[in-house]
Amino acid sequence: MQGSHLEEELDRYYDKKIVTAMVGVRVDVSKVENIAAEIVSDSHVEDVFVVTGEFDIMVKVRFPDYGEFQKYILNRLSKVQGVKDSKTMLVVSIKKENNRVFVE
Repeated sequence: MQGSHLEEELDRYYDKKIVTAMVGVRVDVSKVENIAAEIVSDSHVEDVFVVTGEFDIMVKVRFPDYGEFQKYILNRLSKVQGVKDSKTMLVVSIKKENNRVFVE
């Protein structure tokens, strides 16, 4: 199975560490509030912002591993009615989060 091989490679790369990502989502803007409300309901979603610019919604998610993150993007977010597309940016390191600084 190629899908599970890729998942194994990514798990090895991320060393089974928690995956944090920012996801920019383009949506049908006439439904942006309903779409945002549906996205908010997922327990892995930490923050949801309705924004201007290239995306309509920015979502911060955190998952226990890459496989769970992949399932969310492919099976949940992409199937929310009104979502046109998304762009995922994986977090490589955190310098400040929730007003807590991680840089020396």
